Amino acid sequence: MNAVAPARLPDDYTAAMLVTESANRDRATGFVAGNGGSPGLVAHVAALRLYLRVPHFLTEWITDPQRRAEVARALTLDIVAMKLLDDLMDDDTGLDRIELACLSLHLHLTAVHELCGLAQDAQTVIDVLEHDFTTVCTGQIRTKSRRAEDLDTWCANASTYGATFLGCYGALAAICGGAAQSVGPARLFAEAFGTIITIADDLTDYDRNGERAGNLGHLMRTGAVPAGDVKALLERLRAQALSAVREQPASAGLVPVVGVYTDDVLGRLLPVHAAH
Repeated sequence: MNAVAPARLPDDYTAAMLVTESANRDRATGFVAGNGGSPGLVAHVAALRLYLRVPHFLTEWITDPQRRAEVARALTLDIVAMKLLDDLMDDDTGLDRIELACLSLHLHLTAVHELCGLAQDAQTVIDVLEHDFTTVCTGQIRTKSRRAEDLDTWCANASTYGATFLGCYGALAAICGGAAQSVGPARLFAEAFGTIITIADDLTDYDRNGERAGNLGHLMRTGAVPAGDVKALLERLRAQALSAVREQPASAGLVPVVGVYTDDVLGRLLPVHAAH
């Protein structure tokens, strides 16, 4: 498989993204430290780079800078809450499980309170969360009990914990940012981007965490999933994400973001598994 030349983000976009990421890190770590979190847990949250960065992408449709920052900070609290819940379920971080449980719940409730306060209609926020997390939670249970054995079942699983998970936050960003006309495109972008990230995580976790059952890298290495099929999936996801961001001029800055993350999987991760 031919290597793909890495794309890069424009310098001005990178600078703005890192400012958002830093502000989100300060908010999340400050919350954890101020509510009983140990230094180890605070350091764990501080190291969640993509989780702290992705709210910058999801709020691209919000044109008011102050509102965008407020929405990004609220989204960050809930995204970190769900990451800590995932760490609790996996029990592979060495962190105190009571801290993970209590801080996950506290972060989540605070985030929901803030998101409801930012939205014109708080009930809309609750409805989106209830609908999407029904899919996420039932999908997680199914994923753990029925591991993927081919690309179709892997995609069905990823559509819950990857696509719907991030799609929920994309929709909430537009709702809470006063960009109701952008809810559809924001969700479509987030669903595609979330699946791209999920592919990257699976391919990385093959070596990082020794994952095998249901892992996409394992399915490729055992011949159950051809590398060409994964490449075709990534290109479909790229097209969906680009179509969504080009539909709204305010989100045009996401075009190179889609390229950077998709090309990274194609050029850096996919060839490692395709070679076996």
